[in-house]
Amino acid sequence: MERLRRWAETLPLILCVGGLPMLLAGCNSFALDDGIPNTAPTSTVVSNQSTAPSGPLVRRQTGSYPTFDGSLTAANTQIGDEDAAGTEAQLTALSQARANGSVSDAEYQRRVAELRSLAANHGQDAETAIAN
Repeated sequence: MERLRRWAETLPLILCVGGLPMLLAGCNSFALDDGIPNTAPTSTVVSNQSTAPSGPLVRRQTGSYPTFDGSLTAANTQIGDEDAAGTEAQLTALSQARANGSVSDAEYQRRVAELRSLAANHGQDAETAIAN
């Protein structure tokens, strides 16, 4: 019985020592070196342009796009400050007249409809005037 117990205690050790070479031999079935080098490829210069000069950057006159020397103009005349103030004064006066009751509701609605019509058609009228 003692002999069997000792044999059972040493059996795992024998199996590990005996099985380890077989396991390691199985790992040799493929080569770690597949012939492809593990170094970075060499860099290739694709342009012959030199590095940027040191110092401040300046605008170059190349004669091609982009140029920033031309002045920008509007497509059509823009509303001036005095026109905007005059229109604002007219609208304020119309609102106060309606609040005071000096303008009838029908007259107020007529003027509002006129202004809405102007707002809706002004863009088309301006395009037509520009095209002619």
